[in-house]
Amino acid sequence: MMKQVVAGALAVIAGCAAPTPAPDARPAESARPSSPAAAPTASATDAAGAPASSGAAPAPQPEDAGAPSPTQDGGASAAADAAATDGAPPPGSPPAGADATAIATNKILPPLESEELTARARALFDAIVKNEPALADPFWFPKEPFIPLKDVKDPGKYWDNLHAAYANDVKAMHRKRKSWEGARFVGFEVGSRPKWVPPGDEVNKIGYYRSFHGKLKYELDGKPASLDVHTIISWQGRWYITHLGDFKKR
Repeated sequence: MMKQVVAGALAVIAGCAAPTPAPDARPAESARPSSPAAAPTASATDAAGAPASSGAAPAPQPEDAGAPSPTQDGGASAAADAAATDGAPPPGSPPAGADATAIATNKILPPLESEELTARARALFDAIVKNEPALADPFWFPKEPFIPLKDVKDPGKYWDNLHAAYANDVKAMHRKRKSWEGARFVGFEVGSRPKWVPPGDEVNKIGYYRSFHGKLKYELDGKPASLDVHTIISWQGRWYITHLGDFKKR
C-alpha cells in the first residue's frame, strides 16, 4: 500500500515540473525577416538607387548639355523671327566679314542699293504719307554712335535738336500734298557720289562717307514723283539720314 502512495506522489511531482508547450511557437508576422524574393535587387532599382517597388518617383536626370532648353530655344527662335522681319539691323553692327581696321575707322562704303536700305526708305515714305514721324526713325542716324562721332560741346543735345528738325521735316513733306491716297513707294536712290569726310571736317571725330540729295521715289495716280533727302552719311556700312530738309550749318 505504501509503495502505491509513493508512486502516485512521484507522478504528480513529475507532471508539475514539465513545461507547458506554447500553443504556437512561430514568431509574430512583424518579427519575420523579409524573404529573399522581397528584397530589392540591382535590377529592381532605378538609376538613382531607390527601389522601384517603393513607389517613389525617379530622381530627375541632368539634361544633355548640348541640347538647348525649351526656353532657350524659344528665345533663339523669337530673336531669329524678329531679325527676319525687321529690315533694319541693330545700329552699330558692321556687315559680316568687315575688316577690323575698317570697323575702327568707320571706313566702310555702304552699297548704293540693298534690301535693308530699301526697307528703311520705305519706312520714311510711310511716315510722310501717314504724317507719323516716329515711323521714320529707322532711317535716322542713331544717337548712340552720334555722340562719339561729333566733336561739339554737347553732342547729345545736338542730336536731339537734329532729330526734332527731322520730325518737323517729315510733317512738312506730308503737307506738300492735299492727299496721299493711292501713293505707292518705288524706291530710294542715293544722290551725289559718296565722298569720304575725314576726321576733323564737319566737326566730326570719326570719318564717314556722305552723299547729298538722295531721292525718295514714289508713284501717285500712275505718275512718278520723288522727295529730296538732303544728307545721308555712313555708319559701319549703312546709310543714315542726318538732314532730311534744308538746314543751317552749325
